[in-house]
Amino acid sequence: MKTILVCCGSGVATSPQVASKINEFLEDHDLDRFAHADPAPVETAKAKIDSNPDIIVYVGIAPADDDLKETIDEHNVTEIIGVPWLTGIGEEEADAKVLKAVEDVAKSHSVD
Repeated sequence: MKTILVCCGSGVATSPQVASKINEFLEDHDLDRFAHADPAPVETAKAKIDSNPDIIVYVGIAPADDDLKETIDEHNVTEIIGVPWLTGIGEEEADAKVLKAVEDVAKSHSVD
């Protein structure tokens, strides 16, 4: 199972809320067997991405700083800003990015 890493400042309020919305979206599209959104504090993101090859999407409430962005790019992780899941503005576009990343994983599993 692939991981969608959802990060906010402390990992206890905003990121769990966004992760819950993403997990509901995955379930509604029958993709929850391929990926799951997990909340975490932003200061753990770089280490988590470096150590977990199953992370396919990074959702940050704020854009990644240069150091984290380098790690995201290095591991070919899709970066998405999480604000749309909080405001509802742009949520469909954000969902579409998650959908594409997870469908790519689902397609690779159907070929195996």
